[in-house]
This record gives sequence, structure tokens and C-alpha cells, in this order.
Amino acid sequence: MPATWMTAIGAALPYIESVAKLALPVFKQRKSDKEAAESQQRQIEELQTAVTHNAEHVRALAQQLQTTMTALEQAGMQLAHAQRRVQRWALLALALGVGALVVSAVALLR
Repeated sequence: MPATWMTAIGAALPYIESVAKLALPVFKQRKSDKEAAESQQRQIEELQTAVTHNAEHVRALAQQLQTTMTALEQAGMQLAHAQRRVQRWALLALALGVGALVVSAVALLR
């Protein structure tokens, strides 16, 4: 009996080796597929976390932008008010200058 098994194993050994060469990558691939799936799941979780953080940052930036725009609008209105005041003073100075020129011209002609 033992000789029969040895003969059978001896005859099957080259085939077992070729089958093992073909089968082992499949088993390794299954393991790597599981690792790949876990890696993908981890990457998805990391991306979801990153998206959440980015959304929070975008919201904070939007609030800062809104505050900045409000401040710029107020500064623009103050600047427009100051510009109107400066224009009034310039027109008053021009009128006084023209009046002085007329008075001096009249004084020279007399």
C-alpha cells in the first residue's frame, strides 16, 4: 500500500506543482482584493472627512467674505459722502477765488 501512494504522489507531483503555481496567485489575489477593498474603504472615509473639513472651511470663508463685503460697502458709502463734501468745499473755494478775481479786477480798473 505505501508503495502505491508513493507512486501516485510521485506521478502527480509535477502536476501538483503546476496547479499550485496557477492557484497560489488566485488565493493571494483574493487576499489583496480584500486589502484593496479595505484600502478603498479607508480612502473613501478619508475623502469624506476631507470633504467635510473643506465644506466647513468654505462656510467660514463665505462668512468672512460676507463680512468683508459689508465692510467694503460701508467704506464705499463713507468715501462717497467724503467725496461729496470735498467737492462742495472745492466749489466753494472756486467761487471765492472767482469772487476775489472779480473784486481785484474791479479794483484795478478804478
